[in-house]
Amino acid sequence: MSRYVLGIDQSTQGTKALLFDEEGKLLCRSDLPHRQIVNERGWVEHDLEEIYGNTIQTVKNLVEKAGIDKSEIAVLGISNQRETAACWEKESGKPVYNAIVWQCARGASICDGIEKQGYASMIKERTGLKLSPYFSAAKLAWIFQNVDGVKEKAAEGKIACGTIDSFLVHRLTGRKVFRTDYSNASRTQLFNIRELKWDQEILDIFGIERSCMAEVTDSDGDYGMTDFECFLVR
Repeated sequence: MSRYVLGIDQSTQGTKALLFDEEGKLLCRSDLPHRQIVNERGWVEHDLEEIYGNTIQTVKNLVEKAGIDKSEIAVLGISNQRETAACWEKESGKPVYNAIVWQCARGASICDGIEKQGYASMIKERTGLKLSPYFSAAKLAWIFQNVDGVKEKAAEGKIACGTIDSFLVHRLTGRKVFRTDYSNASRTQLFNIRELKWDQEILDIFGIERSCMAEVTDSDGDYGMTDFECFLVR
């Protein structure tokens, strides 16, 4: 029996599903684009529900296109657009706002305020990243400051934040697993790369609850099981 490796590349312009054999040879690929939501101020967003739906659909399309027995898929790996920030409800998995894309600089005033308070050098020292709205932290802070109810729900432990990988893992596992890897965590500007943990002081500076952040584990760790909304078991 053949055993296949499934890869999902959730990138800025779309979502790709890729099928590999046991020797790492690419056998088949399926792509779906998603909308680029841009307003008059140049803010860039993605619809997280559209991204999740496309993730499921690209896998279905891939299996059909490749003509394989879907029961022979052994493992899944995910790569993703990096600094794009997602925020959703833990219990339902539903986004509280669109994903704010890495290109979006709406958090510039937040970073300016933090720099004026004298925290820029400390943040760079601990995270390895120059204070900038490019990274996820200022984007998440913007959501906390501007989307009704998020800050209050976060204080009650009901909100999850992170990069696209942690959103997909949470949804694909039926909300059972909330994790990210060290590489994605390091691009949020909230992760202390020297102590390898979320930095409580930096979280406080950006106004983000520690309970909102995913468990950080190795890139090749076990991130749970998925059936792609029952597709693999039908």
